[in-house]
Amino acid sequence: MPEQAIRCVSAWLDGFGAVVRNGQRQQVSQLFDQDGSWRDMLAISGDLRTLDGVGEIEAFLDRHGGSKDFRVTAEPQVEYATRFGRYCLEAFFDFDTGIGYGRGIARFICDEMGGPARRTAWTVLTTLHSLKVQSPSKARAQEPTTAARGPDQRRNWLEVRHDEQEYADRDPTVVVVGAGQCGLSMAARLKELDIDTLVIERTRRIGDSWRLRYRSLRLHNETCANHLPYIPFPSTWPKYLPKDKLANWLEFYADSMELNVWTASSIREAKYDEDAGTWSIVCEREGVRRVVRPKHLVLAIGVSRIPKYPEMPGLADFSGITRHAHDYVEGTEFRGLSVLVVGSGNSGHDVAQDLYVSGANVTMMQRGSTTIVSLEPGAEKAAGGLYRQNRPIDDLDLIRNSATYPVRRQWLKNVTDEILDLDRDLIRRLHAVGFKTDTGADGTGFLMKYWRQGGGYYIDVGCSKLIIDGKIQLVQFTDLESFTQAGVRLVDGCTLEFDVVIFASGYMSIQDGVRSLLSDEVADRVGPVWGLDDEGELRNICKPTAQPGLWFIGGSLIEARSLSRYMALQIQAAESGVAL
Repeated sequence: MPEQAIRCVSAWLDGFGAVVRNGQRQQVSQLFDQDGSWRDMLAISGDLRTLDGVGEIEAFLDRHGGSKDFRVTAEPQVEYATRFGRYCLEAFFDFDTGIGYGRGIARFICDEMGGPARRTAWTVLTTLHSLKVQSPSKARAQEPTTAARGPDQRRNWLEVRHDEQEYADRDPTVVVVGAGQCGLSMAARLKELDIDTLVIERTRRIGDSWRLRYRSLRLHNETCANHLPYIPFPSTWPKYLPKDKLANWLEFYADSMELNVWTASSIREAKYDEDAGTWSIVCEREGVRRVVRPKHLVLAIGVSRIPKYPEMPGLADFSGITRHAHDYVEGTEFRGLSVLVVGSGNSGHDVAQDLYVSGANVTMMQRGSTTIVSLEPGAEKAAGGLYRQNRPIDDLDLIRNSATYPVRRQWLKNVTDEILDLDRDLIRRLHAVGFKTDTGADGTGFLMKYWRQGGGYYIDVGCSKLIIDGKIQLVQFTDLESFTQAGVRLVDGCTLEFDVVIFASGYMSIQDGVRSLLSDEVADRVGPVWGLDDEGELRNICKPTAQPGLWFIGGSLIEARSLSRYMALQIQAAESGVAL
């Protein structure tokens, strides 16, 4: 790396640090491109924020500048790289904010020949990595040798662990609802910070949230991207994880990390005491009710958990079997039967394909246009191979998180155009049989649909060809007149007979889940959960909500690992009396 590049970056960081310390908004135009952007994850704002353009950055510094003792603590690590479609000089840097330590990335656009970088930054990421405090809660299990020094020297490690998980003589500081990837990641992060955490899981085994789903399910992104915090998957594992392999890993992970999990448990009632600053949670565990009083309640229930059924004319008249994809396990149950699958997202396609392979006669009803992308090369193109790089997973998460919303949006538009070119023949043949496709509201493709609405796309692992070849029939919802006792009647007068209807129609919003678990009042106070706000940040995810003591985390294994760090730090700060 040329010394000149390192000197330029170091000089920029000196100026950036001075602006943050002193709030000198007049210097911003000398530090950022006019269309530059800055994402801050707790380090400066104490929040998850994205600032787009010099004007927003100046306004941000008016509010937060001068509030942190910001200083870079080591020489930046500098390299040339192509990120989000632009060739740039990229600099990782470490910094001190007075209350904690942070990590950041600054990027400077280079010309195509690798010439000198601009002196102003294209994108900046600042993240809080750790706090300079110890949590007052001491939940870490004692080593057997330590436990043996107590009055009862006969208690071994297993007995100590059993007592720790039972909470017979204490309340947890945090209760996490859901032992999927998000709940376990949160519990692991909090345990590393010595914050006493109990996970409540409604199924009988950890991992059942995956294990009990349809037989053919596997992840559609690569294993190398999906590690949980602290314990990576073995390098020998397959490229795309089968759901049962992941389910078993979650069970192993909870045991290895010594996480406190109550399975076969559910929350019957939860109320927040404003004066005490605690929740009163009635939990039923294998038929026995128990009240726990944590300070924090974390809902880690994925993007959603309540099956949604669409309004369908005449459905009450249908005499066959109806089921939601949430409860679908395998197609052999329906071998030889005529099945209508309502929905054309990932679940609808996977269920339809599994039914066909199992010997059912399958028809898919498409309710709206769908973003279709091939697994290879399409979805892999969008992933960009970031997590295949041989560098620490924390560094790769920083790179991913550094894609500010304006940069991510433009990059995904470009990538979606490239994918369309790669998938041109696939899309053309789908259109030929009447299947409707789109590329999202602004041409940003399936990834932005995931962040904005949690669905509406299909990553093709074989079902599209079955539709193209007519092995899975297709009918449009707009052609439906009504369900009948034996099936459906179309607007053109044709009738189709079905034995089974399976609704792959998605799930209710997390806000609706809050209504059923807590109350309408709390749900209305909190507002929508998931989807993007005006700055492109996920709404109410991994940040304080309008309901004191209530937090949310959701999404894929990547979000579970990456975002759990920042929510755990916020809870640690609250427990330690530190103002972020």
